[in-house]
Amino acid sequence: MVVSDVCPTEDAILAFLEYLVDPLLPENSSLRDTSSQSQKKSVAKQVHAVVLLYNYYHRKQQPHLRFEGFESFCKLVVILRPALLTHLKLLLRSDDSELDDLDKQISLTEKAVMDACDIAKTLDASKDVPITEGWPISKVVVFLIDTKKEKCFLQFHFITQGVWSMIEKDFNNSNCVSETVIEGKRKAKKIKLTKGPVRGDLGADELSFQQLAFSAVKEATGFNESDLTILGSNVVYTLSKEKTAARFYMMQSTQPKKDDKFKNPIKDVIHSLQGPLVTRNLQQRIVTPVVKYFHLLPYAGIMSDWFSRCVNLFSDLHHPCVLKYKMKDAC
Repeated sequence: MVVSDVCPTEDAILAFLEYLVDPLLPENSSLRDTSSQSQKKSVAKQVHAVVLLYNYYHRKQQPHLRFEGFESFCKLVVILRPALLTHLKLLLRSDDSELDDLDKQISLTEKAVMDACDIAKTLDASKDVPITEGWPISKVVVFLIDTKKEKCFLQFHFITQGVWSMIEKDFNNSNCVSETVIEGKRKAKKIKLTKGPVRGDLGADELSFQQLAFSAVKEATGFNESDLTILGSNVVYTLSKEKTAARFYMMQSTQPKKDDKFKNPIKDVIHSLQGPLVTRNLQQRIVTPVVKYFHLLPYAGIMSDWFSRCVNLFSDLHHPCVLKYKMKDAC
C-alpha cells in the first residue's frame, strides 16, 4: 500500500482522539473525576482503539514513525486532550515511589493503554502478517452475508463506539454444552471447510468453535443453525488480547426472506478497508472510513480474496472460469 500523504504522530493520534474519544469527554476539563464506572469503561475502550490504530495500523503504513509506549503515549494524549488526565492516575501521582500492586493502582484507561501497547508490539507493524503459531483461540468471529452475496451483517458501536464490527463472541470451554457438541458432530460431517492457514487439525475443538459461532449469529440476528451455511474458516490474529487468535468464519444465510437484515454492501465495506487511516481536509487531519471499519482489518485480506474470486467472477455469467468454480464449489 502506497501512502502519499505523510501524517506525523501527533496529527494522527489527535485525529483518532477527535473521532473516537471526544464524544465521551466533558466539554470543560477538570481534575475532579465525576465519571461513572460505565463512562470510565467506555473511555478506556475508545483509548484502547486509538493506541492500536496508531501503534499498529498507522505505523504499518508509515513505518518511519516511532512506537509510542505506555508512558510516552499517556503524556502525549494528555497534552492533546487535557480532559483525559482524570482517567490517568499514574500521571497524577506526586511522588516517584514504586507501586506495590500495579493492577490495583492504575486506572481502566491506563490498563487499556498498556494492553493495547503490548498487542501492537507483539503484532509488529514491520511484518506483513503477524505470526500466530501457537497462539490460543480466544474468540470466534463471523462474517455473515446474504443469499445473493451482495450485502453483509455488521454491528455499529458493538465493540467500539463509532466503529463497525462483525459478529464476535469470546471462547472458553464453558461456552458449549455437551448436548450442543453432540449435535454438532452429526452436522460437521456435512460441512466442507475451505482450507486456509490453520494450525494443524483442530479436532474436537472445531466443533466447539462452530457451535459457538452459530450461537453468536443467533444471538445477534435470530438466525438458526439451519438457516446458515459455512463458506470457509481461518485462524486470524485478534485485537483484543495479546498473543491470541480468532477462529474466523464466513457464513451465508440460506433464507432469502430474511435478506432485509443485511444492510451493508460487501463491495463498499471492502473498499472502506483500503487506503490511509488519516487524510487532510483543508488544514485539518480527519479519519477516513478505514477507522470506522478497523475491527475488520485483521480479516480484510481474506474477505477481499473471497470477494474477488466468488463475487466479481460470478458477476460475469459468460466468464470461462465460472463453470470451473461452480464445479469446485469454490464459494
